[in-house]
Amino acid sequence: MKIIKVTKEYFQTEDEKVYFFEPLEKEISVEDMQKIVDANEKLVKELKDGKSSNCL
Repeated sequence: MKIIKVTKEYFQTEDEKVYFFEPLEKEISVEDMQKIVDANEKLVKELKDGKSSNCL
């Protein structure tokens, strides 16, 4: 997911706006938000892969 804009209230990808549960205290850079999203996507993928192998 590629981040294109970050505000205190939401971050925007190419496809959608994702609103934060609570507004941020300060705006963060697009690069920092991209790092957060990439790390979260990696964790989700690892969890999904781990769950599917445990179910067998």
